[in-house]
Amino acid sequence: MGDMVKKDLEDQTVLPLENECTRDMAEFVEVSLNERVKFNDTGLSMVLQNGLENLRLENSLTDVTLCVGSMHFSCHRVVLAAASNYFRAMFCNDLKEKYEEKIVIKGVDAEIMQILLDYTYTSKVLITKENVQKVLEAASLFQFLRMIEACSRFLKEALHPENCVGILRLADTHSLDTLKQQVENYIVQNFTQVVNYDEVCELPADILNSMLKSDDLCVTEEAQVFQIVMKWVRYKTEDRLPLLPYILESVRLPLLDPWYFVNTVEADPLIRQCPDVFPLLQEARMYHLSGNEVREIVSKLTPPSHRVLSLDLRTKCPLLVSTNMRIHELNIYLKVGKVIVGC
Repeated sequence: MGDMVKKDLEDQTVLPLENECTRDMAEFVEVSLNERVKFNDTGLSMVLQNGLENLRLENSLTDVTLCVGSMHFSCHRVVLAAASNYFRAMFCNDLKEKYEEKIVIKGVDAEIMQILLDYTYTSKVLITKENVQKVLEAASLFQFLRMIEACSRFLKEALHPENCVGILRLADTHSLDTLKQQVENYIVQNFTQVVNYDEVCELPADILNSMLKSDDLCVTEEAQVFQIVMKWVRYKTEDRLPLLPYILESVRLPLLDPWYFVNTVEADPLIRQCPDVFPLLQEARMYHLSGNEVREIVSKLTPPSHRVLSLDLRTKCPLLVSTNMRIHELNIYLKVGKVIVGC
């Protein structure tokens, strides 16, 4: 987690100010050509931080008490305002909290508030898989931006097929766009493993639809995409059946085996009771009725791990747009007369 996360909290001894002064001060001095001395004490920030932590532990010069449940935390307004945009707005604007000695804080546990305050005064925090969600939620609430970034990095490193959907929802809730994109990419690349867990059914419709449309979706056959769509709909049938036409658009029905299409897709009870999906079924039928010629070309030009991006049904010619699926190869087949496509 870089300089933002300190996982080892065993050594948290606050150094006395006099110890800081015993260091060799020569390292902080620069002599310019005109014999003027520029003193740049890069360690002063640490001295100040240690001093403020000492003042907090001694309850010296504190001017506000945060009340979280039954716990009371004595703090310095200036420190909170410097570390958090939330507290900056609270104390630097004409709000009633600006003048109150005790402020009741809601929406966070006392244990998590203790973690936030320790981080504020020491720059150290212990992030674990048990507390990362609550820490992220609190950091987001109080706008500790660097801690939010630390939690995001932790979650990215912790991605697994079993927890990735939960992390995606968490990122979406807190508008963590970078993390959200990273998790979506992870799900697309590990789709066949992710769908083994029921948590995938908790995905919002728009996010699921976006990922299923991805050209990089890792599936061995398009039937897997259809199966997860129907599993998702059946998870909450009453609420999601109206969304079936929207989600089914992400399935490239023409790529399904014709027998599977007839016996499984068209025979599905939910499909049969949703007239709005019939145009999608008709497009797939047109492709299947075009014969085997185009499908043979698709199988020759399309590696098993890739999906055909789109289908021009006017010519019944697949449009292959990928580094491994080149249109000019299809054009060569057509020009030399190896296939006859009815247009």
